[in-house]
Amino acid sequence: MNRRRLLAGLGTAAAVGLAGCSGDDGNESGNGGNESDDAGGDTADPPFPDAAWRDGEGLDVETLATRHADAAVEAGGATLFSTAETTHDGDAEPSPWLPSQEYEAAYDLENGRQYVRQAVTETEESDVSELYVADGTAFIRRRTGDGTRYARRPTDRSADELESAMRSEMVTGIRVESETADGETEYEGLNLWNPASDGAGEVRGEETARFTADAFEGDRNIPKTVETASATVHVYESGVVPRLEQSWAGRHDGQGATVDVDIDYRDLGATVSEPAWVETAREETSG
Repeated sequence: MNRRRLLAGLGTAAAVGLAGCSGDDGNESGNGGNESDDAGGDTADPPFPDAAWRDGEGLDVETLATRHADAAVEAGGATLFSTAETTHDGDAEPSPWLPSQEYEAAYDLENGRQYVRQAVTETEESDVSELYVADGTAFIRRRTGDGTRYARRPTDRSADELESAMRSEMVTGIRVESETADGETEYEGLNLWNPASDGAGEVRGEETARFTADAFEGDRNIPKTVETASATVHVYESGVVPRLEQSWAGRHDGQGATVDVDIDYRDLGATVSEPAWVETAREETSG
């Protein structure tokens, strides 16, 4: 199984990319709770008609991404929680492949803390990687079928660098900046879709403007050939995106494949507490 190496670059922001991007091996995760509270569908009277992040019946993705990231920074922290559910038709796993998984990344700017967890969910044996960064040290725990391993690494990251890492992660799936081979800046995210107003929704008890899309114009590695695609985006009046759901289906390595990626952006203002396992990590890695 060709799995994403989430904790490469320890002590810096965990490598994330996921939904709405090119779909490279493992750069995908989504909303584990997926308690989609949307009411859906009344396009005659869409909510927040004068919001700056609207572009007629569509979205001004640049403005939306800026408002969304600014809100997370102003709150002092936030969490991205996501799931990727993947299926393929054949008995043999196609290559490359993305296993179904959960991904969580939490930031606490006031205390200079970060927590990352990735769990592969389709295997019989456990496969969970965790990273906790605080006070100039990154602690790592990896639990697999053959046991638990710990590691630690020194980190040298300023408060501005932590904020920048959080900004980048919080716009995952919304507007991800990348560089072409020619050195030009390009963006992947909701600009690759055709989101259109689909009335009002509700997420975690707060009204949202709901947008749906049925066409995806980007390139993906999994599935390599996209035949059908759909997405649903919820936006609070403030410009915060609490939930983004995306789905792709098509041909991949000679068989049919589907990838469903759901992302929750949540816990604005929450702090990151030290996980209980970190004390054991200190003891196991001392000296």
